[in-house]
Amino acid sequence: MSERKLEDGRKCRAWGGETVTERHVQAIWYDRELRPATLTTIGGEAVTVVHPGEWNLEAGPDFKGAVLEIGVRHRRVAGDIEVHVNPMDWEAHGHGGDGKYKNVVAHVTWLRGRTPPTLPPGAVTICIGGAAMSDPLFSLECIDASAYPFARLPSEERPCFRTVGSNPRVANDMLAAAGETRLLAKARRLADLLAARPGERDQVFYEEMMAVFGYKRNEQAFRRVAATVPLAQIRAEPGIAAAAMSAAAGFVEWNKGSSRPLNSPQARLDAAAAFFSSPGSMFLSCVASFTPNALRSMMAFISKPGVMGRGRAAAAIANVVVPFALAEGRTDCVPMWLPPEEISAPVRIVASRMFGRDHYPPAHYSGNGLLIQGLIQIHRDFCLHFHPECEKCALSEDDAGMRFVAAL
Repeated sequence: MSERKLEDGRKCRAWGGETVTERHVQAIWYDRELRPATLTTIGGEAVTVVHPGEWNLEAGPDFKGAVLEIGVRHRRVAGDIEVHVNPMDWEAHGHGGDGKYKNVVAHVTWLRGRTPPTLPPGAVTICIGGAAMSDPLFSLECIDASAYPFARLPSEERPCFRTVGSNPRVANDMLAAAGETRLLAKARRLADLLAARPGERDQVFYEEMMAVFGYKRNEQAFRRVAATVPLAQIRAEPGIAAAAMSAAAGFVEWNKGSSRPLNSPQARLDAAAAFFSSPGSMFLSCVASFTPNALRSMMAFISKPGVMGRGRAAAAIANVVVPFALAEGRTDCVPMWLPPEEISAPVRIVASRMFGRDHYPPAHYSGNGLLIQGLIQIHRDFCLHFHPECEKCALSEDDAGMRFVAAL
């Protein structure tokens, strides 16, 4: 076995001329056709993978929500999975002091080695390299690492495709109903928040919009900046909004991750400052018309260079503008069409299961933000609770789609 450096600087191992990368180990763990049938912890306890977890494409552990059974008593544990080539990479990457990794229940590695001392209490180490290489048919060269996680779904149709996805009308109605459920839940939360903070209506809207500027990974950080630099201060001194937000940001913990420069926290703060210090920034909190033409006008108002892209503007409309209007009674129903937002990892996963891996998104959901919201809701209500084989999911039952719509 030899060791060499890849161009990106990560240490990897070569076995018989084949370079083992972290991506390979992730693929082997995720794909039951590649994952060794017999796994053990380094302490010798048998491991059964009930669910390998959802492949995490954002900062934090490699897989979220895994379920394992360990030992002769089949002790069931649920949590996150972190994958490395070498056990020492846990310490080298600083995971022990990072709160995002506190729910890790298993450290999956290619090589055997010393258990990192800062693994969360009770977490086990599983070495899969030896088990994989013991299979004479196994070869790293047969793994298309670029195909994961979306292309390598089970080859057979998912139950929800047979019961829902194969019927376009039922699928559309179900996604619309799920999207409506999601927006009404957001509206109820906002209504409760407005009731708890009388006289702070504009500040509440400002904080909710700031969360959109922060994207998912820094949503709470942007809320804290909004609380420190209230809207009244920005209205009184619009010329120093950016400086005030930057100063407040120095006291906030940020998740910088691997975002592009245009999506860095500082760039998003500058965009938010420009937006809220401009005349008419609160126009969105007063809109009463949600026809498709009105929604397109909103998109044009928000999606300006240096402020928001069209996908993020659509997310602001779905997550804040429409729920805010519903909470205040300015509209009494969820629009049946919303501007389409960006297609996130959960949306792609659910759509690939429901409509098949080779489906054509514009024919099913990508042109309507309400249907995209519906896919997110189905991911939360169904896909997060069942293992990949899906047999126990309620959407696998006959007439599931029609019963789902009727229930809503």
